Amino acid sequence: MTNETRSDLDLATVLARSDEVLEAEIDGEAVMMSIEKGEYYGLDATGTAIWKLLEKPRSVGEIFQVMQERYDVEPDVCRHDVETFLGDLLSDGTLRIVDGTVEPEG
Repeated sequence: MTNETRSDLDLATVLARSDEVLEAEIDGEAVMMSIEKGEYYGLDATGTAIWKLLEKPRSVGEIFQVMQERYDVEPDVCRHDVETFLGDLLSDGTLRIVDGTVEPEG
């Protein structure tokens, strides 16, 4: 279990999926199983979109920007919701903070 939480996140924080999570997509939504905890998680369409973005390590800022462009939502609301969701996944060990920077897509 990790002690990292939403308060550890800023726009430059780089996140990656935990190696301890098995995942599949069913009817367009992600379902995941924590090997370590034996717990099952289901994500809605928005959570699945964020999970797909994390197929490779990404910064919180990059995730926020993509979600802001994709959905019709106020920036402050989007940032809060994204940070809350990422913080939840971080605190339960589904995500981890990684060192380094993310290479820009080209």
